[in-house]
Amino acid sequence: VAELIGHYAEELSKFAPAVSAAQITTAFSNQLVSWTSAITLLLAACYARLIHMLRRHRVDDYRGRYRVWKTASLAAVVLSLNSVVGGHAVIARVLGQLTGWSLLPGNAGWWLAASALVGGWLLGKLILDASECRAATIAYILAVGCFAAAAATAVGWSPAWAASWPETMSRVLPLGGNVLLLVGSLLFARYVTLDVQGLIEHPSASGQPSTSLSSDSAQEKNEARLTIPSKSADDEAWTDGSDFEEDESEQSDLEEERRENRRLSKAERKRHRKQKNHNRAA
Repeated sequence: VAELIGHYAEELSKFAPAVSAAQITTAFSNQLVSWTSAITLLLAACYARLIHMLRRHRVDDYRGRYRVWKTASLAAVVLSLNSVVGGHAVIARVLGQLTGWSLLPGNAGWWLAASALVGGWLLGKLILDASECRAATIAYILAVGCFAAAAATAVGWSPAWAASWPETMSRVLPLGGNVLLLVGSLLFARYVTLDVQGLIEHPSASGQPSTSLSSDSAQEKNEARLTIPSKSADDEAWTDGSDFEEDESEQSDLEEERRENRRLSKAERKRHRKQKNHNRAA
């Protein structure tokens, strides 16, 4: 909607003579789209940080692929700031002036080359790590397509039907890519959360589904399974010493009952009478 308002700014300025077409374009097409991209990238950075915090507890990630999400969160914050400031264009002009090489119109080749190298490597890592979640993988692949189309538009390669929308496409396509990055991060964060809770089954080597071992709860269950004693056999049960004392008291009670029940001899009766007299005297 903001880009449509900016595209038809000339016609809209006729209804509001106090506002020029340039002011309408700056307010809606430039500022609103830039701030929307900034907020979208900040949210994507938060989800990437969440994924990093959860994925680092996965026990089968021997290569440490979870570290790419920390890099992705930092890159999203930098891109969020750049979407408002527009520092890539300034740096490209400075590099073009220092080197004397004007790569593509407006020195766009400088920031396009850096974006292709760094962004391509980072997105490739994200797609590889998020391949378990097909929805997130599709969202990331579509984001790569949007960024590639935006780079082609910045170079000047655009279809015939978009010839009258060059600036609009150069702003809409990156925004679409940022939104798809947010969607992919959200979907994969949900997948990782469910995986940590043990609600997602992973196929084992034998072909039977098995729950994931990436959660702390699974590790606690394994530790509890190793430490909790079995109650099926009495000889394997763990005791703290109280059972032994109870057994001794029970045995002494049984001995006393047996002693009272069995027939006493003459010497025992005599000793028993002396003990009673002694107790009475005391």
